[in-house]
Amino acid sequence: MKVVAKKKFKDQVIEVDDTHFESCSFESCVLVYQGGDFSWTNAQFKNCQIRVLGCAKKTSEFLRHFGLVQKEIKKEQPVSDKVM
Repeated sequence: MKVVAKKKFKDQVIEVDDTHFESCSFESCVLVYQGGDFSWTNAQFKNCQIRVLGCAKKTSEFLRHFGLVQKEIKKEQPVSDKVM
């Protein structure tokens, strides 16, 4: 698993799979999760969105049928197309 430490992310699209974030901050970012392992320690989040794709999206859709996940809320937010 890749380790990213003490980094500040702002207005970016970040893929979280296979990454451990330590003492990082995320502001106005889109966090993309596809079902892989990830972790974070001492992370801070401000005005971020979560986007699930692939296997994670299928799991989310399954859980939604049981009322365990809210329906996706679409909200426009300017972010760069760069994915870390």
